[in-house]
Amino acid sequence: MDFSKDKPRLLSEYPNAHWRGGADGGQFIEITKSERPYYFIQIRNDDGSLWDEGWLKFGDENSEPFTADNVLFFEGEGAIFIQERKVLSSDKAKAK
Repeated sequence: MDFSKDKPRLLSEYPNAHWRGGADGGQFIEITKSERPYYFIQIRNDDGSLWDEGWLKFGDENSEPFTADNVLFFEGEGAIFIQERKVLSSDKAKAK
């Protein structure tokens, strides 16, 4: 078995997107707008194509900021997993 560390995965067109996943798959997460406690997130496939996007409400104005490291994985159909299951919304006012 090879226990060497994987090379970091990067998207040259989206340098702020962070890879979340492992050898069997994953996605890139990028927070493109931050209006605490609301965050606009784009999820990209490993080729850089947009998979999904939407607003997420995380904590409150006094909470630690949301980062890509908070994301465990993205399931698809808007379901993003952090400490709990959240659903992305195309409307910031409806984000939960």
